[in-house]
Amino acid sequence: MSIYLDTLVVVNAYITWLTLSLTSKLSHQYSKPMRMAIGAFVGGFSALIIIIPESIWVIFLKFLSFVLIIVTTFLRKGMSKLRFLVICAEFLGVNIVFGGAVYLLQSLIGADIIYINNASFYFDISLGTLIFFTAVIYVLTVIISGLLERKADRNHAYRVMFTSDGSSYSYDGVADTGNTVTDLFSGKPVIICTGSDGKPSIKHFSAVPYSTIDGEGLLYAFSPDELYIEDETGKRKTVNALLAFTDNGERRAVFNPAILHE
Repeated sequence: MSIYLDTLVVVNAYITWLTLSLTSKLSHQYSKPMRMAIGAFVGGFSALIIIIPESIWVIFLKFLSFVLIIVTTFLRKGMSKLRFLVICAEFLGVNIVFGGAVYLLQSLIGADIIYINNASFYFDISLGTLIFFTAVIYVLTVIISGLLERKADRNHAYRVMFTSDGSSYSYDGVADTGNTVTDLFSGKPVIICTGSDGKPSIKHFSAVPYSTIDGEGLLYAFSPDELYIEDETGKRKTVNALLAFTDNGERRAVFNPAILHE
């Protein structure tokens, strides 16, 4: 089988993007699209290891590329070592499952169109076909994980509490994966407080664009002195997020449950 290096890099960059996206969903660890793209291309170029004869150096290079992909994509300031190791384990698990699926596919189709060496893949099929089938798998995975996540969130009651200028505030918390509002400059997620009677006075804020099925607009978000979310058991989690307020609806704070896992 002839291996075309450009196809090898592109295909493995796409595979890395897929596995990183699934890892992001499983770990609830958001990554900016640019960092995701850089990590994907690191994975794509690391696939060149496929042409190197097996040796101890291959293992070292694969480990180095694995860590570099995670650092490039997910590592952020203040992330605990345990959190980093968990993401590494989840990324490794996703890759193991994907590799097992590739081996299964190869055995089922009984055709020599997949070349595997040094934990890298080369598909002797069109890139369009590969993208189609992996996209289908990705969409199904996202739908299933989303349904399970929403079902799990409905089983919990939350309180969002924060302090600002010496005053304390409390809102009923609603976990909703549909809240994907993020500050463009800091990269922090935004908790949206509605029905905000008695809201704090905001001196310094950031304008954050948002869009819904009803239209687009701006929210004005600020960073409180302290911010944490409490569940029905009394367990509190300090979160790194911004707060934005709107007068519409009942008094509650809508947040993406991913911030509970950061």
